[in-house]
Amino acid sequence: MPERRDTDPTQPAQDDAIGCGRLSRESLELAAIARVDRAVELDERTATHLVICRDCAEAVARLAQEHSLLVELAQAARPEPAPAPELDGGAGASPEEIPGYRLKRELHRGGQGAVYLAEQLATRRTCAVKMLLGGRFATQAQRMRFEREVEVVAALRHPAIVTLYESGLSRAGEPWFAMEFVAGERLDEFVRRTAPDSRAIAAMMQRIAEAIAYAHRRGVIHRDLKPGNILVDADGAPRILDFGLARSSSNAEAADPRSGSTLAGEFVGTFAYAAPEQLAGDPSLVDSRCDLYALGVVFYEILAGARPFEGAKSIAELVAQKSAGVSRRPSAVSAGGDRFVEPDLDVIVLRLLAPDPARRYETAAALAEDLSRYLDGRPILAREDSIAYVVSKTVKRHKLASGAAALLAVTIVGSGVALAILYSNAEEQRRIAEEERVRVEAERERVERAYLRFRSALESANPEEGPALATMNVRDFLEVVEDRVRAEMEDEPVALAQMLQTLGTIQLGFDEPDRSRDAIATASELISQAHAAGHVTDEERAVAAIALGKQYFADGALDRSEREYRAALDLLERSAGEDALITVETMRHLATVLRRQGRLAEASEQLEQARGHAVQLPATNDGYIVRAGILNGRGVLAAELGDHALAIDAFREALDVLSRFVPENDYRRGRTLSSLARAEFEVGLLSDAEQNAVEAVRILTERKGANGEWTVEASALLAAIREVMASQRAVAP
Repeated sequence: MPERRDTDPTQPAQDDAIGCGRLSRESLELAAIARVDRAVELDERTATHLVICRDCAEAVARLAQEHSLLVELAQAARPEPAPAPELDGGAGASPEEIPGYRLKRELHRGGQGAVYLAEQLATRRTCAVKMLLGGRFATQAQRMRFEREVEVVAALRHPAIVTLYESGLSRAGEPWFAMEFVAGERLDEFVRRTAPDSRAIAAMMQRIAEAIAYAHRRGVIHRDLKPGNILVDADGAPRILDFGLARSSSNAEAADPRSGSTLAGEFVGTFAYAAPEQLAGDPSLVDSRCDLYALGVVFYEILAGARPFEGAKSIAELVAQKSAGVSRRPSAVSAGGDRFVEPDLDVIVLRLLAPDPARRYETAAALAEDLSRYLDGRPILAREDSIAYVVSKTVKRHKLASGAAALLAVTIVGSGVALAILYSNAEEQRRIAEEERVRVEAERERVERAYLRFRSALESANPEEGPALATMNVRDFLEVVEDRVRAEMEDEPVALAQMLQTLGTIQLGFDEPDRSRDAIATASELISQAHAAGHVTDEERAVAAIALGKQYFADGALDRSEREYRAALDLLERSAGEDALITVETMRHLATVLRRQGRLAEASEQLEQARGHAVQLPATNDGYIVRAGILNGRGVLAAELGDHALAIDAFREALDVLSRFVPENDYRRGRTLSSLARAEFEVGLLSDAEQNAVEAVRILTERKGANGEWTVEASALLAAIREVMASQRAVAP
């Protein structure tokens, strides 16, 4: 911790000057505290400067509003208030204000509400009633936070979380809710009074962690965990209350100003227990790990009898210490007291207090699990296990029953080492399995979020609600959806890339390369970045390369198309294998690109390679369709080489396969019929060629439109066939 400087208060601290620069930040913070606590006195020079300097006066005003710690410091300097008197119908709430309840006395008054001891008249049940400060004159934000607390607490049913009974409006129009009354004391006061040992404290923290894990699983982040919001009942069980600052873990809600959640630049919570990222004022940084940090401060405080950063002399210094993680071990702080703190608890607490959220426990459930392991005498997962550590925990957990058994010590220790190693390995496998389960669950949630956003994007094109019109065609519809997808999923780059890739491929299917180009290129870039960072698989990267290869092919950029297909093929051969359906199909696409470049020998070699691997494809619809595509490719290549008889055989075989596995009007049948008609036309089979060309035009017009590239090509072929047939009829005798 930096040494405090004894300086003239009118001389600035060079590293943190604000205002006009003549007063140190520490002096300005002291002035801000003086605004809320008259017991704090300023020296004459500082007070005089604040009168004449507008910049410093404004800086003090900002500091006074910026953090609730200033109010906390002021309150800490004041004596505890006397118990509130019984309500007698005079000032304040009266027994008639809330139908069905009789208010007895005020229990607590916080930042947004007052809590009263009350009796539910119908059941004679003692309960607590919370009313919004300001009542009907409260601001919209205060009302929304109060309503949010009602919604949150009503959805939580856990033995360690207070239960909400009912809510409503008083006769004066003031919102209220009734909840379970916990006849207990604050957690820190309970610990000071009863002086439990560290194991008893760990057991209480485990129950608290389980309750917070329950809330987190339901998408609720408390955001203001501290000893004052955790009561210990008559049975010694902890109970969590005051979810007034809670918010959903949904990013959508955090970003919605109507949700009552924190706005950018706003700090809510209790400064001393807030995580470093909470102090930044950016709601997007606040997640469930902020609650874990607060639990770390609470755990430290009741173990060591002091907060982890109590030595800070100013707000700026406290923020710096939190951000740097500067804190002594709880065992070192409590060394002079009666409580012994084991090293494992040091590890658990300091992991909770890590300034980097990624270095804390991932979930409250993981914290509860480690506390359970500590209480059972098992190795904790927060520590990097060594054989010596695992053996020591195993020996402590299984002490020898009698002195005579010491004769077997050598054998047992040797066996214990082996068993400990096996145990450690088993635990490592369990940890890996648990991490995989958490990863799969997170992926499932991500996919669900992506689906909901994609559905929202689709619904945006609804002519009843969105910008779409009843006359909108499919191509325009896709453009509307694409624009909305980009807006909805900007913070999910991988999901955004996959959606854009799908939309771009569909647009390409409509022979709209100009419309698909940007979506496919953006998707490829995002997937490439994610692949480099290890966030997507080789196969997902290959699929993106294939889509880009199709786009370049449609644009006529054959060299670029070849490069993308070869990159995809390299990834697929390593990840999926040479005999995988997607790998074989990519080989066929590459052969088509080579053929279009006029490299017929290379195209033939590539196609034969695909044909060889196609033998291993499964006997499924997709497998047979890929085989039909290879046959079609062989036919086109044979036709370009002038072997029309071989081409006709290949096309007819491809049609035979397709006819069994695709609908009659499938576009692939249309293309193959067109290719067959051209080959038949070349060898003079005009009647067969006309029949197949007519069918091809019908299918392609239906599937690709009258102006589609393949439709236009098939129509021109049909016209040429009929022109020759007409010429032959004209010269016939």
